[in-house]
Amino acid sequence: MKQAELVIDIGSRNTTVCSRGVGVLIHEPTVAAISNRGGKMALVQAGRQAERLAAVKQADFQILNPVKEGTIFHERAAALMYREFIRRAVPYRIFKPKIKVIACVSCGIGNMDKRTIERVLLKAGADEVTIIESPLAVFEGMERREGAFVIDIGASKSEIAVCDENGIIAGCSLNIGGDAINNAIVDYVVDVYRCKIRMSGAEDVKRQIVNMYEGDRSPIVVNTESLHGEDRARIKLTAAELREPVGRLIDKIVEVAFNMSAQIPESIAMDICNGGITLCGGTAYMPGLADYIERKLEIPVYVPDMPETAAAMGALGFYRDKERLASFINVENL
Repeated sequence: MKQAELVIDIGSRNTTVCSRGVGVLIHEPTVAAISNRGGKMALVQAGRQAERLAAVKQADFQILNPVKEGTIFHERAAALMYREFIRRAVPYRIFKPKIKVIACVSCGIGNMDKRTIERVLLKAGADEVTIIESPLAVFEGMERREGAFVIDIGASKSEIAVCDENGIIAGCSLNIGGDAINNAIVDYVVDVYRCKIRMSGAEDVKRQIVNMYEGDRSPIVVNTESLHGEDRARIKLTAAELREPVGRLIDKIVEVAFNMSAQIPESIAMDICNGGITLCGGTAYMPGLADYIERKLEIPVYVPDMPETAAAMGALGFYRDKERLASFINVENL
């Protein structure tokens, strides 16, 4: 029987699906459009197509985000969404191949949440599911090293971990990510300008001008509404004024990373000092962020070419090195 070997990165904002020998097949929003007719839940669309349907008014379906903070929030919707992603990644006409899935998850979730993810992926059509923490997947994607220091800043969480050949030595998950930065921008506009912007507007501001370069005053003009939703106005924001509210969140990540650096064993300390910190996740694209963390921690910071898919692409390496995967998840054979 033919088999397909996939990696699915369980992201709150985006889902990445990779295939061995191909690479990234899907990188789309973790969104499902769900209908419920006659008490039976059915998928209308998933991913980017479902996100577009959010603008449809008076529709007979719901737009759901089935994954929140790295855990399955709505099992049935998640199973339908992942089934569609797997169908796109592994199309077949008659005979379904054996589908193996390595799922990248937050290092901060518990065993119950891991079992839920496994159960959902099996319902979605996977025949075999292996759960691995995202920092270990990033580590696997690096050139072979004795140890690694990973900071993965996603949409809802930041994963910070020190890893060696035996697994995660020290790791934690913070509820700080791209969404928290968007919320900080929204709150700043409310506090300073006494008006509000949409979350999509905050995302645009973040992508266009937010950075960690001192002295940068790049401007952007945004549409706002009054706090009562009656009047509309346009205001100018600058990178300089947003650096403080955004910087407070970044500094929390840096503080945890600094404390974790004290737990680096001597056996891999030199390797990490030479190889540096690997900064990944979508927020790694923020201009000046890598330099800022490097100055604060006095350790070189390296950003992969595609930081938002670093975990998923790294995990593909486990299909070539099953013994290493087995050692990471504490089983004898895979």
